[in-house]
Amino acid sequence: MLKIKVKGKGFEPFDVELKNLNLTERAEINDLIFDQGVTKNFSFWFDIIKRGTDLKEDDINKHSNDELYAIGSCVIVEMNKKK
Repeated sequence: MLKIKVKGKGFEPFDVELKNLNLTERAEINDLIFDQGVTKNFSFWFDIIKRGTDLKEDDINKHSNDELYAIGSCVIVEMNKKK
C-alpha cells in the first residue's frame, strides 16, 4: 500500500492509501481511461477509486465530488509512474 496526500481546490488535503496494483489491474484501469466509448462521469471516477484503493463505499460516500475526482486522478497518476 502506498499512502498519498490528496490535494485540490476547495478542500483540505487528506491521506488515502492506494493498492499495490498488478499489471492486469493497471491494464484494466488504463483500458477504462483510454476507451473513447466510456463516459467520464461520476460512475467512472467511482470505479477508478474502487479499483485503486481499499476504500469502502461508505468511506467514499463521505467525500465531495471534487475530492473524489482528486482521489481518482491520484490513482491514475500513481499507478502509471515508472516503477
